[in-house]
Amino acid sequence: MGKIKSAWELALERTESIHMDKDKLKYKTDVDTARRLAAKYITDEDPIDEKALKEGLANLDKKAVKEALMITAGANLSLPQTENDDSTRLEKAKHLIELATDGNPEATALAGELEGFLKQYPLHRKDLLEKMKAQYKPILDEKSEKLSRQYGTEVSLTFESDKEFMEAARKNLEKLEGQYQATLDNAKAQLRELAGL
Repeated sequence: MGKIKSAWELALERTESIHMDKDKLKYKTDVDTARRLAAKYITDEDPIDEKALKEGLANLDKKAVKEALMITAGANLSLPQTENDDSTRLEKAKHLIELATDGNPEATALAGELEGFLKQYPLHRKDLLEKMKAQYKPILDEKSEKLSRQYGTEVSLTFESDKEFMEAARKNLEKLEGQYQATLDNAKAQLRELAGL
């Protein structure tokens, strides 16, 4: 015959799981708090300085802080669309990585390489478009000339109005972005490992 559990035993079983949930809740709360502080540090809206960041993080769970700093840094390490994207944001993301990895020289070096890599992306993108335009210019001129003869008036096509060029440009830019994004994702994964996450 099976043992019948008393109400007291059932209550104890339930409180054990609640205790674990409290630990998880505290960890999650610490991660959220650390992420908010890191976001204030990294953004221009209502910013805080490094001293305020460290003071705010001091009493939080160390692993939660590392996770939050890496999440925030990772979110701010993205492919810039213009050459003028905020380099201060990249510098601060790099600094968050240094804090999360306790100044690990390998992580610091990788974060520095990643910063240069991200600054290079819009230049590489612009260079690719310029090279494509230079290669396609004779074709575009030939199309314009043909249309001018056909209609008896000057027709001047632009790269943006040429579907063939725009499709080729889109495909090449997507390929370039995919290559950069894969490298970026790999570097982020390496940085998380270096942070012990």
